Amino acid sequence: MPVNDSQTTLPLLYLKAGQPLPSSEILGSVEAVVAEMDGSTTHLTRSDLPRTDTRCLLLARVGMESEPGEDDLVTLIGNGFDGVVRAGCRGPADVEKLDVLLKVAEAATGKPHGRTVILAEYATTPESVLSPHSLAGVSPRLSALVFDATVLAEACGCRPVTATGDVPAVVRAGRAAAVLRAREAGLAAYDMLAADADEAALRRLWQNSVDNGFSSIALQSPQQIELL
Repeated sequence: MPVNDSQTTLPLLYLKAGQPLPSSEILGSVEAVVAEMDGSTTHLTRSDLPRTDTRCLLLARVGMESEPGEDDLVTLIGNGFDGVVRAGCRGPADVEKLDVLLKVAEAATGKPHGRTVILAEYATTPESVLSPHSLAGVSPRLSALVFDATVLAEACGCRPVTATGDVPAVVRAGRAAAVLRAREAGLAAYDMLAADADEAALRRLWQNSVDNGFSSIALQSPQQIELL
């Protein structure tokens, strides 16, 4: 199950709340596993990862329903999470606030300052697509942006692909905003692929993402990793 060798940045793998970790082989083919929060906790800890796999980062997706609290972040860091993915990031203020909370959580758990990374799901709200504010220098923790066309389309009352097979203008604008903000700030950029994409579509869409300036892709199931 070799992941496309022509790409230099491995994909992200998103797991839904309660979904178990995939095999060691799959974990070795992704940059990070992103575990969705179930309320204020996740079902995974660092000890769940195979001891032989130290490269794969363990991240928690936060901010879906409400802002993450200090206690939530203390628990995540205490459970060995390497970082967080901020869902629905609207701009620099969201990253800055999360940075401050992580400083407190690191101090509370004895983790070295600045060790916990931040990824931001960006250009998934109209506010972030239209934001005039740069992300450059906002936080040294911020390492990447993740664009999800489905989330942006839902926020704008449309579908990621129209009935005629076209990509809506808002999705095109969002993709461009994510790539440009990432380039401006010197960050990686990931493009979330559709959950129902088959093998041929995955390979085509991955190449399309890279051709459009993304560093790599984000996938929504271990089965998609197996198809690459």
